Amino acid sequence: MSAERSKTDVNQATEQATEQFDKSVAEPARAYGALTTDYFEQLFSAQFDAVRAFADTSLAQSRSWLEVKDADSLRQVIEEQQKAVQEMSERLKEDADKIRSLSQDYLKETQQLTMESMQTGRKQLEENMQKGQKQFQDNLQKGQDQVEDSLQKGKEDTDNTQQKSQQQTDKSKKSTSS
Repeated sequence: MSAERSKTDVNQATEQATEQFDKSVAEPARAYGALTTDYFEQLFSAQFDAVRAFADTSLAQSRSWLEVKDADSLRQVIEEQQKAVQEMSERLKEDADKIRSLSQDYLKETQQLTMESMQTGRKQLEENMQKGQKQFQDNLQKGQDQVEDSLQKGKEDTDNTQQKSQQQTDKSKKSTSS
């Protein structure tokens, strides 16, 4: 029966350790991994969109230079070029703002995950400390109970031995007096 109880205790301890590992390490790691993957997906998407827009505008400007045939078409291409540069500058500013916002959100969410993970770890540590103290108190009480039982048993054994010794002494006295 003691072996079965010990096996059950080991299984419970293993389950608790697994649960604590999941809560304090695995879950935060998965959450951080998902957050980081989402961040980089959005970041790369924004960067690819910016590169695509820049490439499209550059190619369109290159084609417009091929259409220059006279002074009037040259003036029109130069005006379009200035307008395209202004639009690209505005687009770059918007893209930089979008990337900055993504990075700030990522940083804020990472800090929040870290704080939650620390709070979970602190809570588990406190629970483990309380369990350890309770187990220590229980073991101490069991030890005290065992000492008291041993003392009581020793006292009873001593009393029994003294009674037997007294009885033998009494028998010896009776047999010598007769």
